[in-house]
Amino acid sequence: MKSWTRSVYPRLPIEHIWLLGASTSAGSAAVAAWERWQEHCQVETADLPSQAMFGMLYARLIAGLGGPESTVLKGVYKRNWYANQLLLAILMPLLDRLAASGIRAIVLNDVSLVAGQYPDIGYRAIRCIDLLVSRVDWSNSVSLVSGEGWQEQRSKSFGSPGALSVCSFSGPGGNSLRIWTNLFAAEPLEDTEARTWHEARSLELNGQDVLSLGPVEQLLCLSAAVFRDTDLPLHLYADARVLLELLTSTSDWVRLAWQAQRYECILPLRNLLAFLQESLSVELPSWVLPALHKMAISHCELLQYHRACDSLPLQFKSACLRALRPLRRGVTRDS
Repeated sequence: MKSWTRSVYPRLPIEHIWLLGASTSAGSAAVAAWERWQEHCQVETADLPSQAMFGMLYARLIAGLGGPESTVLKGVYKRNWYANQLLLAILMPLLDRLAASGIRAIVLNDVSLVAGQYPDIGYRAIRCIDLLVSRVDWSNSVSLVSGEGWQEQRSKSFGSPGALSVCSFSGPGGNSLRIWTNLFAAEPLEDTEARTWHEARSLELNGQDVLSLGPVEQLLCLSAAVFRDTDLPLHLYADARVLLELLTSTSDWVRLAWQAQRYECILPLRNLLAFLQESLSVELPSWVLPALHKMAISHCELLQYHRACDSLPLQFKSACLRALRPLRRGVTRDS
């Protein structure tokens, strides 16, 4: 097997791979994966990452197969559906308030995927409401959301004028909300932001049209999260598979590779694609992974996505850069 068809991260337990296959594959492949999972695991004693997949598992497979586990899995599916309805009922008035203040917002991450890409909202839980606003509207958006009773969580917020910025909030019932801007900080920022808004797609939520992040941008965000964050839910890999199904033409794949280079997201994207190919048998155009491996990797990527460094030279270079980073900061302060 060619070296570019292997991923170094993530390395999921085999039972998680089986459950992902049962929840995202079709026909006999899904049934076979489910049978392998049942040989080694039980619904009643499944870990939390596995439980998060049960709604999707029920909707895609078990509702048709039946079996003694169907009652429990259906319960998870119905709980997801109900909780997501409540969350979307909170979201719509908030979007109306932003619009009334002249602020356009794009829904992304969980809301965009659950409400826009899955057949219905029972497939998985929406963990957080994520909204993208323009740089010029970010401060006003944060103030408006605070005025609506959401409590800012400063420990989970970060930002600067020319870089990725997010303000996190907690709300009634333990709900979470994040306001994002500078989602991709490639210069010139104005052009990058304009392209992101141009690629946004219309999504119907509770009878209203809202803007949703385009599949290429959403896939890049998802791949970055996989290699930047920890303790990620298992269903993010199912989300990635769903997003790949939206890339229906060669031009879509070309744009994905080009944007990964421009937004300095090559390492996480190529590892995520390799993982989906080898673990879930997702078909990719034959040129995509080789093309991503030919692209130069920036110092920013080596620092931010060190877990995605998929060769010894890249791992060594990343380790050196991370070791030197405190020294470089000291030199900058002294100068």
